[in-house]
Amino acid sequence: MSEEVKTERRRMYSSPWILGAVLFLTMFSTVMIASANISSAESVMSDVTSSVLKQAVFIVLGFIGYFFAFRIFSFKLVRNWIGAAMIIELGLLLATRMFRGAGGAYAWIVLPMGMTIQPSEFAKIMIILIICNFMCDIKNKKIKKAWTLVQMPVLAMIVLTFIIVIYQHDFGSGFALLAIGSICFLIPENKLYRKWQRWLVVLMIFVVVVTILLMSKPVEEALTSEGIRNWLNSGGLIANIFSKVAYQFYRFISAGNPLWDRFGYSQELLNSLLGIARGNIRGVGLGNSIQKFGYLASADADYIFPVIVEELGLLGIACVFIPYTIIYVTLIKYAIKVKTEKEKVLLIGTLSYLFVHMFLNIGGVSALIPLTGVPLILISRGGTSLITVLTTLGICQNIIRKYNKKVSENEDYSGEA
Repeated sequence: MSEEVKTERRRMYSSPWILGAVLFLTMFSTVMIASANISSAESVMSDVTSSVLKQAVFIVLGFIGYFFAFRIFSFKLVRNWIGAAMIIELGLLLATRMFRGAGGAYAWIVLPMGMTIQPSEFAKIMIILIICNFMCDIKNKKIKKAWTLVQMPVLAMIVLTFIIVIYQHDFGSGFALLAIGSICFLIPENKLYRKWQRWLVVLMIFVVVVTILLMSKPVEEALTSEGIRNWLNSGGLIANIFSKVAYQFYRFISAGNPLWDRFGYSQELLNSLLGIARGNIRGVGLGNSIQKFGYLASADADYIFPVIVEELGLLGIACVFIPYTIIYVTLIKYAIKVKTEKEKVLLIGTLSYLFVHMFLNIGGVSALIPLTGVPLILISRGGTSLITVLTTLGICQNIIRKYNKKVSENEDYSGEA
């Protein structure tokens, strides 16, 4: 290939690796969602057709968002519209209570034809953009206090997390948002942030330590003891409050010991592990999963990974991890190359968006960490997450394209203000 052709490709395209990996994952997800919906002979055609059509609609909408963001995104637009976008997002989050909940959570807005949107997914990209806008590339030397710069991101994380966890009863999405925001918060290098960033690292370590402790055998024995059960049944105020959130602690116990309540809290997790084990090396064949027949409540969503491993074995694991790794490596590569903090935060924020969901989902269904109920983005059924992450990847491709164009033109690349 001549140098002229290489230069022209750099000008026309951003990263073909990201686009190729995303196209593969969306096609693979459609096949696996169809397979996961083969639940009974009587309704196989209607179930599979309906699930594939819904996924196809969200894929199309996602790629519309991808190419739209790829073409028009700029940090000037973020500065001009971030306030209005935040108000709209808060309105959408609060509007979820107008609709019927699912699984104890009120995280969705119901659309016609049985489709839904989950506003908490928009909040995750929102927090990345807020950190970009308020904390990055600050040149004003008159600012002496870090709170002047971090107050909007900190308040946004607190408010959004409070609404998602307390108001919507969606702990998984709230935790994912905090994790994504925390990673982005550590990237800007302004010396005013160092104290805040050190405390954030301490807090993150504390969360990891507490998680490990809650999964330990002594905690399991304490929380499942006869004394605790009697206390929960005593009817006291504190006992009643704890009984309403006790299932969250039981998730830690189940992750530490999936056999502790095999016909209760641990039942689905144990079924997930059985599916993964049954897959072995070669799998049982596409469409031949047993666990999807009523043993997993969301075989095409939260629990799609066990179905993939059961049916395809190591090939299924490779079909998930290799494309994800390609996206991660490409985003890290350009995050190192770009010059501005805003671009670094967007690239690393998008990587963290994908990685946090992958870690929480696969870690949860394989009992490495407690279940959180978050989807395996780009693979699980879930339209809002698919649209959001594809749009965010389109923003990343916009940044990568501008960088490659400057490099191909032999210009001194300094990033976008």
